[in-house]
Parts: sequence; structure tokens; C-alpha cells
Amino acid sequence: MIDFILENKEWLFSGAGVTAILVVGGWLFKHSRSTPTASQPNLTSAVRVALVQAQLPPAKNILPNSEVASIVMRFNQVLDLMNEKRTYGKYTIAGLAQLMKIHSVGELESVFLGSQEPSFEFIDHFCDTFGVNRNWLIEGKSAPFTGLEETHYDPLEYLEEIETLAPNRIYFIRSASEMGEVFLLLKFFDHKYRIVDRVWHISDHVGAGGQSQIFGMYRLILALQKSGLNTTCGGRILPKDKFNDLLSGKVFPGSIIDFPAQENPWWDDFVDVHHKYPISSSYESRYGKGFMAAQSIVRWKLKEKGKKGHP
Repeated sequence: MIDFILENKEWLFSGAGVTAILVVGGWLFKHSRSTPTASQPNLTSAVRVALVQAQLPPAKNILPNSEVASIVMRFNQVLDLMNEKRTYGKYTIAGLAQLMKIHSVGELESVFLGSQEPSFEFIDHFCDTFGVNRNWLIEGKSAPFTGLEETHYDPLEYLEEIETLAPNRIYFIRSASEMGEVFLLLKFFDHKYRIVDRVWHISDHVGAGGQSQIFGMYRLILALQKSGLNTTCGGRILPKDKFNDLLSGKVFPGSIIDFPAQENPWWDDFVDVHHKYPISSSYESRYGKGFMAAQSIVRWKLKEKGKKGHP
């Protein structure tokens, strides 16, 4: 499709050509610079950029295969990823511009269409608004939504950082595998997340260090409950493939997380190490033997420290 656009650009952008190519693609798109609306679906990033780069003459001479052209393509890729699995309420360039609180839609649209090279300040603002990895957007390194660069060994060490960042929601993401891998995901807005790029194992597949981390996770959850942040906490248990996709930063977190029906209180049940909750008899069937073993490790740690249910 893109090759056809580029090979026939003089005819395609003559007016009738625009109409013809968009009818072939099944789009209602009167002009290559018009902003997508609810009745006018987003083009994929490759076609969106190709449509603009094929115009005669180009608004700005950004060479194909240049660094700037690659950045433009990655801007478009962010929008595509944010809209993945969204049937309604899709993000648009106009919507992103409003979220960024910039002066006009055209200021952002010109970047997406490749007619204006974004400044580093503009890139920083875009990345901060939507939780995008700056190194990826500029150089293509890592992944679009890679998490926090600095990681801590003990989960409890993240408490101060979480309190400072004050996310709207804290997700405890657990893999459905026997290893019971867990990481944290912070949600600030529907359009912005941050992955805590550190994995812990809440299972019996650990050594002495892993046992200490299990106890650290227990203490972190209790500390969040004590601070009142437990009302912002949520949980998910994901299949291994979705867990890896989310952790990798290659997908927009909202495309996997933004489904309230998938809410799972495993994190809250985990700190019930003395099985006082009425549901405790179902822990093994719900979460597996590894989960039960992790609770046993916490009870042993509590006994070792001579405390009764408190870190």
C-alpha cells in the first residue's frame, strides 16, 4: 500500500487521487493533514507518514531514512500503541495535544506528519506527558514504555518513591507461572503509566535472597495499607505472555491493564499470612502452592524477628 502511494504520488495528491486512494483503503480522509475524529479513524503510523512524505512539495525537507524521519515514525507508533485494543474513545492527535496543554493542535500534528522537526524540549514534554521512554523516542533504544531506570533489591525500598510520585493507582502484577514473578506498575492517568522494572518471585522458587525479597514485598504492602495508599492499590494475575509484554515496555500498559473486570486481590490476600480472612481456605486453589509457600516464608521471617504479624 505504501509503495503504491509513493510510486503514484503526483496523481494521488491531485485531489481526485486523494479521494481514490482513501476509498480503496476504506477511509474517509479528505486531506492528509486533517486531524482524526471519532468518525474518522486513525491511520496506521506507516501510512500516515507516507501520505505526508509523498506530498509535493514537502512542507519541510525531512529526508526518508533520516534520524528525524525515524523519530517521526516513533511518534506515530506511540499513538498506534495507545489505541491498541481500544474500541471506543480512541486517542487522537488533537486529544494528545490537549493533554500536553500546548498552544494548538497543529503544533503536534506537524510533528506527527513529518513537516516539523521536534525540539528536544518538545520531546521531553511529550515523553513526560505520556510516560514514553525518551531514549527510545529519540534513538530507538530499549522500548516505548520501558520503566524506571533505577531499581531496588528490596520492594520496601520503593515506598518513599511511590509516596513521592503519588500515582493514582498502584498495580501488583503477578505472572500465572509457577515462578510467581511480580512487578509493580504505577498509573498516573489513563494516558500515563510507569513500570517499576524489577521482578520479584512470590513463590517457593527462591533462595535466601529471594526469601528476603518476599518479606520485603509483605512489608511494602503493609506500609501502603498503613499510609492509606492501599485504596489506590490493585492487582492482576496475567498469563506469562501478557506479563512479559507488559514488563518489556513494548505495549501501552493501558491496553492490558485497563479492564476492571480482571481485578485480582492477590496482593491483599498475600499479607493475610495467618489466614484470618474468610477466603483463606481457597488460597491454594486460587493462587497455587507457590503462593502458600511464600506466605510460609513470611511467617518464618516474622517468627525469626520475634514479631507477631508486623514488620
